[in-house]
Amino acid sequence: MEVVEGNIEGILGVMIPIIAIVGGLSLGFAGWYMRYRERMEMINRGMDLSKAEFPKTQRNPLRSALTFLGVGVGLLVAYVLCHTVLAGVGGEHEVIYVGCAFLFVGLGRILSLMLEKKGPADTGNGL
Repeated sequence: MEVVEGNIEGILGVMIPIIAIVGGLSLGFAGWYMRYRERMEMINRGMDLSKAEFPKTQRNPLRSALTFLGVGVGLLVAYVLCHTVLAGVGGEHEVIYVGCAFLFVGLGRILSLMLEKKGPADTGNGL
């Protein structure tokens, strides 16, 4: 099979998403399998799983909310910039959308960190 010189972009355009999806699914399965194997090994050794210390993923609603808020505000600011300030300027403005989104997500995460440090001490109830 010969690769035509101008067709490499089309091939890469198809292969990159396929590789990304297969890689992401493989990584997720590998993580699940390692946790499964760890628990099975504990059962084989006769350990009590109810008293086992498994790492718990803590989801912080404030951090998630401020992250999504940062994405929304960043995209809104980029839209306003592109359609008002940069409306008469030629060129592509797509990079402004990505930059503003990352900027405001970062600001939201910093704000979340500052609010978490000011908040009440962790009560240990996992919420």
